[in-house]
Amino acid sequence: MAFQLIDQDKFNQDYRGHAEKCVYTFKVLLPDQFGASWTAQQMLNAHITELQAQGSLLLEYKLLEDKLSGTFTTEYKVEMIASASPLWWNLIIIGVLALASIIFISWSIQTIEDIAEYSPGAIIAPSVAIVAVAVLAGILLLTRRK
Repeated sequence: MAFQLIDQDKFNQDYRGHAEKCVYTFKVLLPDQFGASWTAQQMLNAHITELQAQGSLLLEYKLLEDKLSGTFTTEYKVEMIASASPLWWNLIIIGVLALASIIFISWSIQTIEDIAEYSPGAIIAPSVAIVAVAVLAGILLLTRRK
């Protein structure tokens, strides 16, 4: 793929705060000679309009065209940088995961207590499993946040 920049614009260069970058590709089933670039520009404009309707502030976009795409299709790549979504999705997701973890741990403790009544040595294996799941979940959360 040999993407070439065909359109770029920067807005709101004095913005300070959290921003998100979105990169996606799509194909237009027209050769460039028959208006593929116009169609791609219309798709980009629709995305920008929807982004602004969601309350985000567009900071920068790039529209790139693959010059080596097929004869009857043209592939495009869009890179957009916008202010973060107004909802704090990271906090919402972490809160839901914490609630699910609390429910799972309380259920596991109840199950372990039931097992321990019959066999006191049986409490070790489920306890190790719970600790392993908690450590794995913590590692996954920390690596996703970076």
